[in-house]
Amino acid sequence: MQTLNGKLVNQEQGQIDLIKQQTEGIIQRCKNLESQFTAINQQKDTTYLQEINAVKIYINKLEKRLNFLERNILNQAKQLLYLKIGVAIGLVGLWFWLGMNNQPANHEIKPKKYVESIQLDMHSV
Repeated sequence: MQTLNGKLVNQEQGQIDLIKQQTEGIIQRCKNLESQFTAINQQKDTTYLQEINAVKIYINKLEKRLNFLERNILNQAKQLLYLKIGVAIGLVGLWFWLGMNNQPANHEIKPKKYVESIQLDMHSV
């Protein structure tokens, strides 16, 4: 094929038909590549969406577990607080009880006076 001033010059009709067929083949291959590219992108999009859904489900499960653990920790903290309060009350009560039982009752019993009696022996005088 010849060119004249950058334009294709062709004298034969067969060459024009050949060029048209080649152009149509190139266009068809481009369309095929575009459709394959679109299919691949759609497949990637669906895979991506499936992965996102799987991650969302996993996060929901983790949130449920976290809520369960928070409730358990809160209950245990309350129980520990009640236990501490009970122990403190028990220790104070025990301290008072032991303090009351060990005190001598001075006001009830009068002190005893010890008197020594001296006996004189008349024989020695």
